[in-house]
Order: sequence, then structure tokens, then C-alpha cells
Amino acid sequence: MNKLAFSAATLTLLSTSWVFANSTADLDDIKLYDIVKVEQCLDQAYDTVPGHARKLEFKLQGDDPIYEFDIESTKDGFIYNVECNAEEGYITEIEKEVDANNPLFKSEAKITIDQARVKALSIHPGKIMNEEREIGMDGSFTYEFDIQTNAGYEVKIDVDAKSGEIEEASFELYEIGMEKE
Repeated sequence: MNKLAFSAATLTLLSTSWVFANSTADLDDIKLYDIVKVEQCLDQAYDTVPGHARKLEFKLQGDDPIYEFDIESTKDGFIYNVECNAEEGYITEIEKEVDANNPLFKSEAKITIDQARVKALSIHPGKIMNEEREIGMDGSFTYEFDIQTNAGYEVKIDVDAKSGEIEEASFELYEIGMEKE
């Protein structure tokens, strides 16, 4: 799917997600931000990681609205998470998803994914919907968990694979697309 087709599909899905949302309280919060068009961030994401967008998330990281794209690279076939500040329109983070057998991740991780799960769920109890191992372009190694909390909201928690500390937590307001199976 090319950039224009993905953008058109994204806008269509966004408009329907507003109509069919179970609770508009979180989505109404988006109006509080002066955000750039998703196409501006997607274009920058493609400039950074040429490939095909598989998923778009809109989340709040602290006070910052963030677009996160999962892009399947046409260069190496890996999935990259590319984050773009939705107020300013610039790329803030790039991480490569790796599997459990990745030798670099295995050599750098000092805690197990089981230990990271316990840490994430101790902060936000609920059900883990998805988990990933990521290597950041800044040299970071993280376990990322998407948690449907017992309180009813979805949160994304990054646990540092070296220290076991919570690296970041963000509230997901919407997601379009699917994880690679």
C-alpha cells in the first residue's frame, strides 16, 4: 500500500472510529491538542524507515500526543516502531522489533520477560494483550507491553531490559491496523 492509499484509509478509519467509539471521553481529549495531520508524521516516518505501514496508534505520553507507526521495512523486513510528536510533527523515537532469539537482545537483557511482565502488571494490573522486544536506535533494549487494565483503559508500558525499570508509560487513545503475526 502506498503512502497516499494508507493515508486515505487512515482518515476513513479515523472518522469511523470517532463515530463507533464506546466511550468518547478519551477521544474528546484529542481536541485539547493542536496536532499536525497524520500524513505529515507518516511522511517523516517513511523518510526514516522506508517500507509499509502496518499499524497506527495515537497515544498520550505524559502531556505529549504521539503518533506511533509500525512500519515493515522494505530494506530488512523488520518491523520498526516510529514515534512522531503529534504537536510538533517530528520523529522522536525509532525502535526495531526483534524476536526472543535475537542474539544482541539476549546478550544485553539482564532481566527476563517474565520479570518485566510482573513489573508492568504491578503498576497497571490487567491483561497483557501484546508484548514485544525492541532495540532502540539509541541503544536501548526494552520489553513493551500493551495492557488492557482492570480499570478499563489500555496502556503501553516499556520496561528497560537491562535495569528492569519502567522506561515509559502511555495511554492509547486509538489503534488502526494489526500486529504482524
